[in-house]
Amino acid sequence: MKLLMLLWYCVSHPIIWLVRKTYAFLRGINYRKIGSRVVHSIGNFMHWLIFKVLLPKKHRDITKKEIYRIIFKADTPAGKKFDIWLLVLIGLNLIVIMLDSFEAVHSNMRWVLKGLEWIFTLTFTLEYYLRIYCLQRPWKYVFSFYGIIDFLSIFPAYLSLLIPATQTLTVLRVLRTLRIFRIFNMQRFLQESFHLLNALRRSVTKILIFMLFVFITAIILGAVVYMFESDKNPQMSSIPTAIYWAVVTITTVGYGDITPVTPMGQFISTLVMLLGYSIIAVPTGIVVGETVHEYRQEERSSNEISDVPEEFHEYEDQGGVQSQISQLDAMGSRVEGETRVCTHCGHTETDPAARFCLYCGTKLTKNQPSGWINDFFAGE
Repeated sequence: MKLLMLLWYCVSHPIIWLVRKTYAFLRGINYRKIGSRVVHSIGNFMHWLIFKVLLPKKHRDITKKEIYRIIFKADTPAGKKFDIWLLVLIGLNLIVIMLDSFEAVHSNMRWVLKGLEWIFTLTFTLEYYLRIYCLQRPWKYVFSFYGIIDFLSIFPAYLSLLIPATQTLTVLRVLRTLRIFRIFNMQRFLQESFHLLNALRRSVTKILIFMLFVFITAIILGAVVYMFESDKNPQMSSIPTAIYWAVVTITTVGYGDITPVTPMGQFISTLVMLLGYSIIAVPTGIVVGETVHEYRQEERSSNEISDVPEEFHEYEDQGGVQSQISQLDAMGSRVEGETRVCTHCGHTETDPAARFCLYCGTKLTKNQPSGWINDFFAGE
């Protein structure tokens, strides 16, 4: 016994000592400093690659402001041309990914498609760097909707070096085509999408409650069917299996892999299928109701704005928007209403009678959507 204890001590003591030293060493590493150095080194390499190698000499003295106007602004010829070419590259990249999924094409043109994929990936990586490089507050863009989409469009390609199956996730680049609404200034499409998103946002709580009710109903129905089928139907081997059958049936999918065989089980199946048809209409009715409410609210807001007092128009030609607001406040005749957000540049317009954005000149609708939706679609 003493010999075993001695052997255990001789073996475990060095291992424990090594683990403690390793833990102390790992705790002493400044990971933040190392990470910042790595990011700084990658940034320096990309800066050298873009401004010393890829760009022609006559364009290497381009400023951050000029880069910002080209990349983030679609109201200039250069900016619109850049965005259109970006959409073309995204489309070509998606075609390459789809072609690579065909076995015949993959076996004959594997390395060609792989090379094209990495050319697209490096192009989008350099573009992502330029978007960060030209901003004064880059983290605001990085954690914005489009910033996250741009990161997800290039991250799977690098992750595929470790996990090859994640290569197909590069199809997330198709989400970048949402910029087409801003690039081509599709105000009507934006306005309709705002109404739909507003209706969905207000419907989320009701739909979640309804889905919880459906889930509870499926559990109860699955348990009841299992009670009648467990001894006579080998397909109903457990309550989770019966719940799976109930979910498939109540959603009217009907795979047919599990079917009741007892008369009582078949009777319950009939009730579940009829219940499924009635359930389908509920979420649709919720969304439709909220959509109708959205359009009625827009109509009410339009009527309120059209009822602006005549005194307001006396100040339309007297200076800028801020002077109008201050004069109206002084007279106590300012029309109260929700602020509107420009769908192009994101400026919050507080003047209830403004017809165009103060900064970019985009035409404002009478019931401009709220800011969070604007950030979702048009914010950078």
